[in-house]
Amino acid sequence: MQAQPERSMPKISLGIGSLLFALLLAVMVEPQFAQYLPQGYAIGAAALVALLFVFSVALHEVAHALVAHSYGARVREIALTLFGGHTTYEGPRLEPRRSMVISLSGPATNAVLALALTGLTKLMTAALWEGGSAAVLMIILACQLSATLNWALAIFNILPGLPMDGGRALESFLRACGVNASRATIATGWAGRVIAVGVVAVPLVMGLAREDMPSPVWVVWSLLIAFSLFQGASAAIASARVLEGAEMLHLSHVSRKIRPLESAGSVGQEMAYLERGGLYADFSGAILAPGADVGAAPADYPVQAILTPVVRAVTLEGRPEGRELLAAMQAEESPAYLVRNDSGEFSNVIFAEDVARALNDHG
Repeated sequence: MQAQPERSMPKISLGIGSLLFALLLAVMVEPQFAQYLPQGYAIGAAALVALLFVFSVALHEVAHALVAHSYGARVREIALTLFGGHTTYEGPRLEPRRSMVISLSGPATNAVLALALTGLTKLMTAALWEGGSAAVLMIILACQLSATLNWALAIFNILPGLPMDGGRALESFLRACGVNASRATIATGWAGRVIAVGVVAVPLVMGLAREDMPSPVWVVWSLLIAFSLFQGASAAIASARVLEGAEMLHLSHVSRKIRPLESAGSVGQEMAYLERGGLYADFSGAILAPGADVGAAPADYPVQAILTPVVRAVTLEGRPEGRELLAAMQAEESPAYLVRNDSGEFSNVIFAEDVARALNDHG
């Protein structure tokens, strides 16, 4: 069977949530335009703002993808979602400086777009004074608000907490300063949680101080955004704690000694090892354990006569430890993994349940 060619272009997806947000944005800004434009043009201006916003978010993610690709990463997906978008890429672990550039490329793109839209607004305003129409005013107002939204996107995304781009940049900066990667993620994740709470708390406090509370629509929308941010920050913290625990995964802690079946002797010769619950591995990668009747077996019996298959294991190449061990296990899931010694013989077995227990104990 011929192998399928690997995807050279990333998957690009436009979620229904992104379209719903664009529709909601148009509904929310249309009354603002209705103060200056006839009804039809006000609706057109609102629709143009919604389209420009989706375009701005898309360019934000494309900027991440292009910079990541330039650094040798393989971009897997560019997705637009209800609360913005995300870009998924993989490749060799990047040095902190390059990770910072990738993270900040998105907000920088929004800042450039804001400047471009502001410049376009000024040009069209001059044309309006020379005898423009309602259509020209519609475009001017839409570009003006879109410039403001792009500034908001740029500023919001550089806030120093995960899952915002600024949080990822700060995380990379902390790593560059020598902070453990997991600790850096946990710190910026907590900063993201604080920011998520602030998204709701700050407008409410300011509204109370001015006796001008935000509209119910804005309150609900800020709650949804805060929930998404808090959830993203919490997921980053949980992942970092798993990776922090992975750094403690050493073969001596999570593996059990095992003997190659082909080099085993008789029951009598192996009795001490069998009584300790010793494990064996055959050439196919099957893990075998002694049965309950070990003591009743004649001493000259071959060991394989009293062994019972327990599970089939996957062979791990090399002797991975820490994050490399966890990554190897995630790449090929199995209940057990065999490790070879320097002579190429099976010497240890790692059970997935032992690794999970070690990670849980750490957490």
